[in-house]
Amino acid sequence: MLPVDWLHLDRQEAMTAFDTSVKKSTTETLRDLIHDSPSGRVIIRDPQDLSIGWRIYFSQGQVNFAESTVGSQERLSYLLQRCTPALDGYPVQESLSDYSFLSQLWRADYITQDQFKDLLTAVTQEALVHALAIPHAQYQFESNVQVEPLVLESSLWDLVLPVEQTVNQWTLLSTEIQSPFARPYIADGETFVEYADYVSDSLPHIEQLTHALGQNQCLYHLAHTLGVKVGDLAVSLHPLIKLGALGMHPYHMGEVLTRPRVACINQSKLTQRYVTQVLEPSGYDVMRLSDSIRALPALLKRPPVLALVESELPHLDGYQLCRMVHRRESLRSLPVIIMAPKRGMCDLIRTRLSGAMACLGKPFHHQELLALVQQAAATLPLEQQQQLHALPMIEAQARSKALIQA
Repeated sequence: MLPVDWLHLDRQEAMTAFDTSVKKSTTETLRDLIHDSPSGRVIIRDPQDLSIGWRIYFSQGQVNFAESTVGSQERLSYLLQRCTPALDGYPVQESLSDYSFLSQLWRADYITQDQFKDLLTAVTQEALVHALAIPHAQYQFESNVQVEPLVLESSLWDLVLPVEQTVNQWTLLSTEIQSPFARPYIADGETFVEYADYVSDSLPHIEQLTHALGQNQCLYHLAHTLGVKVGDLAVSLHPLIKLGALGMHPYHMGEVLTRPRVACINQSKLTQRYVTQVLEPSGYDVMRLSDSIRALPALLKRPPVLALVESELPHLDGYQLCRMVHRRESLRSLPVIIMAPKRGMCDLIRTRLSGAMACLGKPFHHQELLALVQQAAATLPLEQQQQLHALPMIEAQARSKALIQA
């Protein structure tokens, strides 16, 4: 399972603080949150794509239901096909919540009460799989949110243990396939034709697969169309993505691509990781670079809104790199923050002469980093600033109590 390396909880009212010195799995973190509150809902998101989320409803320490925040039509159509084949093709009503839709099937006698409970369990477990497979997931808690009628009451462990292997499988895929809502497309036709027949015996015939991939369907829809399990489909397509034959679009095209990008140019993987954990929950996309020679071409290809540059880099130090960056027309106004070991008078002078906006001494507190980044963000166009402020709290309601970064 995924380790929790950094945990931040904005405690309010009756929320119980977590012990940040103890590393916990994602499941344990969720378990503690569920057990610390009498009832409510936890929304889990991937900081890389805040448009996708997973809701877990609970009461008295028991899980009652779990669902996705988007794409219920694709997801429920796929799950009905897998769990209750007799209902395959039954129209999913987008106007109803997932729980209300499933309850309606039961009340209309399309399924028995036992089938209803089994379906709730399957839908909940499938949502938990993808929620718990998110690396460094973001948690949002809302109190006093319940589902009616209350049919399912299961412990988190009882639901997760049978699907733990599936959670680990999706975790391994997450670098290339962030969720079953991702939309695969053919990026290199020649490579696709060359390797598709040899990648996996579970793939459908090449013509059928090629046609399906051209329909801009998410993995749920694609799996439903081809009549295969979404996990098997993801495993089959994964090598083609690694080979460059396939690419992956997000479910909502605009949400991920417009996140403000911050470049972190630092040899220390630990520092890069810490910067990522601090900035991504605030809506930034962190681009990690460790080579000063390759950094400039990367910045020119994917211009960020801010660069955090280590002062002591091989080949070109951070000050030299900053001067080179500002000689390029497209990067002339790029704000640069120098990260220096001491932040002495010499560092401050060299920072000023290099054209960098500030010098951040190491070690630094996450609040210092955020303050400087927010200062630089204040120079962004108004539309980008508004989007940045809105990203971490998409679909937030007045009942929201806390954001947790795991």
